[in-house]
Amino acid sequence: MKYKTILGWLVILFLSLIPVYLWFHFGPGAADLVDYSSITHSLGELFGLVGMTMFALTFILSTRITWIEDIFGGLDKVYITHGILGGTALMLILFHPIFLVLKFVPSDMQRAAIYLLPSSYWSVNLGIIALLGMISLIFVTLFTKIKYNKWKFTHEFLGLMFIIAAFHIFMVRGVVSQDNIFDGYYIYASIVTAIGLFGFAYSLFIKGRLMRNAVYTIIKINQKGDFFEIVMSAEHKPISYKSGQFVYLRFYNKNLGREEHPFSIASRSNDLNLRVVIKKLGDFTEKLGNLQVGEKVSVEGPYGRFNYTYHGKREQVWIAGGIGITPFLGMVQDIEDDNDIKNNIYLFYSVKDDSELIGYKVLNETSAKSKKFKFIPWNSRKKGYLTTEKIYDIAGRFRDKEFFLCGPSRLKEGIIKELMDQGVPDNHIHEEAFDFR
Repeated sequence: MKYKTILGWLVILFLSLIPVYLWFHFGPGAADLVDYSSITHSLGELFGLVGMTMFALTFILSTRITWIEDIFGGLDKVYITHGILGGTALMLILFHPIFLVLKFVPSDMQRAAIYLLPSSYWSVNLGIIALLGMISLIFVTLFTKIKYNKWKFTHEFLGLMFIIAAFHIFMVRGVVSQDNIFDGYYIYASIVTAIGLFGFAYSLFIKGRLMRNAVYTIIKINQKGDFFEIVMSAEHKPISYKSGQFVYLRFYNKNLGREEHPFSIASRSNDLNLRVVIKKLGDFTEKLGNLQVGEKVSVEGPYGRFNYTYHGKREQVWIAGGIGITPFLGMVQDIEDDNDIKNNIYLFYSVKDDSELIGYKVLNETSAKSKKFKFIPWNSRKKGYLTTEKIYDIAGRFRDKEFFLCGPSRLKEGIIKELMDQGVPDNHIHEEAFDFR
């Protein structure tokens, strides 16, 4: 894990634990941890406060702000952090009522029921609504397969659950919890609420108004089997990007809806024409046949840090599976004009059938011209699954090599595990981890 990412996690941990510090220094503190009742009650309070703080920070991580992406090494890594933080926040918020209830079990079951069942205490009712809402939305996100537009719509309801939870933390102190949580509690609650609401509002309303996306026009559409190659030209100033990055595209076609979707850039760095290659994988991509030359496309980005120039001058091994070749296509084109490449680059491209090889002509021609670039197409039906042993046989020892992977999770996870088992450092392995829904 790179030092910037470690620093980012330390900042998140520091911010999340601020209420613990405030509770110990401006509230009851250790003096309140004297018996079963006070310990469970105090833990219930702290779990709730830390959970809400983490919940607010998840909205900041979802803003796609550039400096946050820089810290974590790409937007895909930011979303992984967002998921881990959100899951942790949910668990802590779930522990909040559980420990408050344990305070009264088994001596006062009627009082315990106040924390779990709807009652005349609206502060508690709001907490129950927020908790059940968060559990439902997280369950939908993690364990169900629904259409992207519906998934996105339900995900936005997390903002509503945060608002309800915020009302809960402002109201509960004077109703059910009669102790002094800590001096300045309402100030802290206001700051946490403001942070969460800013992140949510920025993503949903503000960003689209303050930051206008670039508008492109489709100038070419090629379809081969299940793959679409779409080439676009900027109406005004083209975006600046590096090969290997990705963009969010919104096609102005009535058959495709108004949702934006992420796709890797398949053209060389800062090419005037933006090129993407998309495979039919779901309801949205099935409709790409409705696109017409001349239609407009909104382009947001670029995002990601998946580019060979970010990672020193060592020999590199690129491993692509299926549609995961797309970020490598632009990088291969960059190689033709890059005179700074001093070490070998090996591209292993794994497919089930030779007919699935995308960009084979460009890859093969570049390999023939360049002494430093080696293209190895890998037909898994004929040669078996691609493994590190087979990579080693061609690319040589792994010491001081950088590895780049993009493709199906099964391929990436298997090879990454093998690489780490063979002593390849984590910071020498670079994965395009973005899940294209």
